[in-house]
Amino acid sequence: MEIWPAVDWFDGQMVRLERGSYNRVTAYTDDPLALFQERYHALPKRIHLVDLKGAKDGSFSAWPLLERMARLGIDVEVGGGFRETQQVQKALDSGACRVVLGTRLIEDKAWAQDLLHQFGPHKLVASIDIKDGRAMLRGWTTNGLAADTEWFTLYHMGFTLCNITDISRDGTLIGLDPAFWRETGQYPGEIGAGGGIAHMEDLALLEAMGIGRAVIGKAWVSGQIDLHQCKGVF
Repeated sequence: MEIWPAVDWFDGQMVRLERGSYNRVTAYTDDPLALFQERYHALPKRIHLVDLKGAKDGSFSAWPLLERMARLGIDVEVGGGFRETQQVQKALDSGACRVVLGTRLIEDKAWAQDLLHQFGPHKLVASIDIKDGRAMLRGWTTNGLAADTEWFTLYHMGFTLCNITDISRDGTLIGLDPAFWRETGQYPGEIGAGGGIAHMEDLALLEAMGIGRAVIGKAWVSGQIDLHQCKGVF
């Protein structure tokens, strides 16, 4: 399984939200790369970087952190507020290996099709963040349509990469909801999983369901999962 340690960024700090709530924010450090070095004496090969303020406000702002990660040779999957084509281009030019897209990708299918034509499916990741079966938009503050409908539409357009987050468990360290992943794990395409991952057993369960990628956030930050135990992270 391909593991992506997550760095959630908000106002100059690495943070974690609980269940997607901006009212339940825990701040950890203003230098996540130093935290990796301190804890693991190495930098990971890949990082899932999300600008939470950008996701909420509609404009990615963590450019210095993205550029620093890229200069150090880290594969960065970056998301949070990418709602203009020029921002997607800037992220790729700044060293991101691919860009994660949610709100506008879901709301504006003509724009989604234009992105596919310009960048191709391997540089773009659809973000389907799910609460009560619906895709949540604008930093998880607005309800979208049924999540499966949203992804199937994008998949049939030509998107192949999809990151799914179970918002109800994100940032809680209570473990996966097997029923949730039995359903969403059957979605077509290359599915990445996040939300509630707390133990190595959760990763084994996802892998057994055929899910090939996972984003680990609070579990690595809290030390509940030792990334040294995850093959291929360093």
